[in-house]
Amino acid sequence: MKSYLNEELVKQVFFYSDEKRKDAILAVEVDIVQFAEKIEAVLRPLILEEEHKRCVTIVAHMNREVANALAGQKP
Repeated sequence: MKSYLNEELVKQVFFYSDEKRKDAILAVEVDIVQFAEKIEAVLRPLILEEEHKRCVTIVAHMNREVANALAGQKP
């Protein structure tokens, strides 16, 4: 599946994240691109599942039988 992250985007997000939180977890030696890719890998299945549920809901308004068949499919 296509990744929506690239190095430039990750760097932009990193540099925009300059708010210092009192509960921050700081790491000196972290590859921010690799870290972002790992976050994406964890979130991707959750996002796909939510998109699938939303599609089933939309299709159910048009055709309940097709929605039931779609609900039985893996996202």
